[in-house]
Amino acid sequence: MRRFVSSVLFVLALLPAPARADFDAFAAAARALAADRDTGPLTNGLHYFASNERDLDLVADTVQDVGEVVVAVAADPGYILAAWADARALVLIDLDPAIVALHRIYAAFFAAAPGPAEFSRLWTPAGEAEARALVEAAGGEALAEIFTEARPAVARRLAELERHMASQGRAWLLSDPRLYERVAGLVRAGRVIALRGDFTRAGTVHAVGEALRAAGLRVGLLYLSNIEQYFLYTPEFRANVQGLPLAGGQVLRTLPGRPAGFEYILQQGADFQAWAHNPKVRSVYRIRGFNKGEHLVGRRVHVVEPGRAQP
Repeated sequence: MRRFVSSVLFVLALLPAPARADFDAFAAAARALAADRDTGPLTNGLHYFASNERDLDLVADTVQDVGEVVVAVAADPGYILAAWADARALVLIDLDPAIVALHRIYAAFFAAAPGPAEFSRLWTPAGEAEARALVEAAGGEALAEIFTEARPAVARRLAELERHMASQGRAWLLSDPRLYERVAGLVRAGRVIALRGDFTRAGTVHAVGEALRAAGLRVGLLYLSNIEQYFLYTPEFRANVQGLPLAGGQVLRTLPGRPAGFEYILQQGADFQAWAHNPKVRSVYRIRGFNKGEHLVGRRVHVVEPGRAQP
């Protein structure tokens, strides 16, 4: 028996080692990617320095500890979701260079603030002097101008979320030191990457997918907010979706509901790729689907069942 076991171990030693997930190698590769210079116009011509999707707590349990890599658009939801997900890396993609710059400010604050209270304080008048010093050290006068423009909206957003999460009894990024440290730790480890990119065009998003695959990584959560509301699926968008390693992961998107708020739509990653591959599926509304008499209702969760037939 001993000779048999030794022979097996010898054979196993000769086999090639399985590819290992390498989050640091991916982060380094992602930071080196060229940003999209040619992107679509700003949504409604505005800088969305703060999200208006208040009810993210509705999906907190679903995304809990999914791990892997979180890929997200927009300003602040990516951090909130990454904390719940216990992400190993966070990729933030936005077509607005002002939002990409805002992520540099977030990074400076996460790196400097030891906990949620100190981080929140940096967005208030009481912490403004310290905040400006951090911002200027991170990016000089140009970044300080972004901070001046963004600070009121971010401060209102954080205060609103604090009230809402407390009313729901939900621990979140800025109430739970453990959740805060998940994101702050990613920032300090260089595993939060902010890139200018457009999901409807060839370029950065596809390159992120290639870097993920090269590092043996999977997207645990893809957060698209409501960007799909504003375009029909282009060949480039379909290619970007196919290029992300989404198998086994989840997709979270939102669509405006009635009379207010957003519907939070969850879908398995591979299922989304199958739908996006179908040329008859031209928009997110076909994926959402409706039963007779049904319409979008805000502040609720809808799950796209993977067995539902495509057109």
